[in-house]
Amino acid sequence: MKNPKADLDEAIERWLESYRGYQDYLTATETLFKVFAENWRGWPRSLTEAFATFREALLTDSKFNPLEVSEVYPHRRPECQ
Repeated sequence: MKNPKADLDEAIERWLESYRGYQDYLTATETLFKVFAENWRGWPRSLTEAFATFREALLTDSKFNPLEVSEVYPHRRPECQ
């Protein structure tokens, strides 16, 4: 028989852990962006796009599954010519 209290406690613990992980991810992303921006030598307007491309390349180079990468960075439309 299921124990609703134990199930709820387990679900809460999982949620809190994922939230901590998410906060760690945000902090690490902010730090990475700060360092990237300090070293950016291109046009200021293209900084955000360059950072997104950089993160996508990091995931790809780190052997993340292509499906995982495409979920975060869907294929971009070709530039209008």
